[in-house]
Amino acid sequence: MPSYKDEKRNTWYCKFNYVDHTGARKQKKKRGFTRKKDADQWERDFLTSVAGSPEMTFESLCQLYLDDKKAHTKITTYETKKNRIDNWLLPFFADRPINEITPVEIRKWQGDIKEKTTQAGKPLSKGYLQNIFIELSGIFNFAIRFYGLPSNPCHVAGNMIGKKNKSVNFWTKEEFDKFISTFDHADPYYTMFMILYYTGMRKGELQALTPADIDLSGGSVSVSKTFKLVDGKEYVLPPKTPKSNRTILIPPFLCDVIRDFENRIYDLKDDYMLFNYGRSTFKRHLENHAAIAGVKPIRIHDLRHSHASLLIELGFSALLVAERLGHENVSTTLDTYSHLFPSKQSQVTDKLQKLFEKE
Repeated sequence: MPSYKDEKRNTWYCKFNYVDHTGARKQKKKRGFTRKKDADQWERDFLTSVAGSPEMTFESLCQLYLDDKKAHTKITTYETKKNRIDNWLLPFFADRPINEITPVEIRKWQGDIKEKTTQAGKPLSKGYLQNIFIELSGIFNFAIRFYGLPSNPCHVAGNMIGKKNKSVNFWTKEEFDKFISTFDHADPYYTMFMILYYTGMRKGELQALTPADIDLSGGSVSVSKTFKLVDGKEYVLPPKTPKSNRTILIPPFLCDVIRDFENRIYDLKDDYMLFNYGRSTFKRHLENHAAIAGVKPIRIHDLRHSHASLLIELGFSALLVAERLGHENVSTTLDTYSHLFPSKQSQVTDKLQKLFEKE
């Protein structure tokens, strides 16, 4: 595996032939190495990863894993996975052969990562820590399925990071009323926060809405896309899951709010994105007006939880809540909001007693 000196740039490069997974013969060239040994090592790692050997490094496996995800998932999913891998996995495991990574190493990594903090200096949340652990386990499962790794060390190590906190933060109707009363009705954010609270839409779904998606005469909003900003590029993508494609019925008062908003837009076109405002301004308006109203601070996504809690308070079933929120399965709704549903055990015993007395 010869490497070559680039005299003009005073760097090294490798150039070699290989056979890909389809049996096609190809050539690979990689420039820019400061040392010959680095060029040689890069070639060895590349050929090992192409061969799919369990002796490949964790970094090589991650590249194969990300290539697969880039081909089969949304760009936003790919970027999320890449971010987790680059920030939390490669610094610890990059050069380790995947078949030599032990459960003990996994547990040591778990201990180390629990001490990490965000850019703001806050500890990583349990939910985020668990997502990173699930990512790591998924990478090893990928190696088992496609590259002959005999076992997943994460399964032996166990999840020592902790479980996600199932509690949700939300505003009651009274708290939301205090919050929304601080807005002028002509403020676009008044309309946006009203829609988020009374429909349970995700913020990206709201940002992607156009007049063509809103039927004010029929009182409905069709959700068929979501807006994402990735590395400064704007994407309008399919919703999070197939069930997220849905039609949400809205009450007349919300139709009036949206109609007033649309009437203030000059020369409105059907494909105009009505609410494509930046994430930072969304967050700033939410925080500032919550402080003015004297209600507890919540996240933008917690308005979705607030809508779910409102429906539950009004007595609607988990199935209806799931349909309105666009959950793929009602189990997701129950797993997230089960603690909000009132217990009806006493009603069960009362009805069973009356049924028995009729006999």
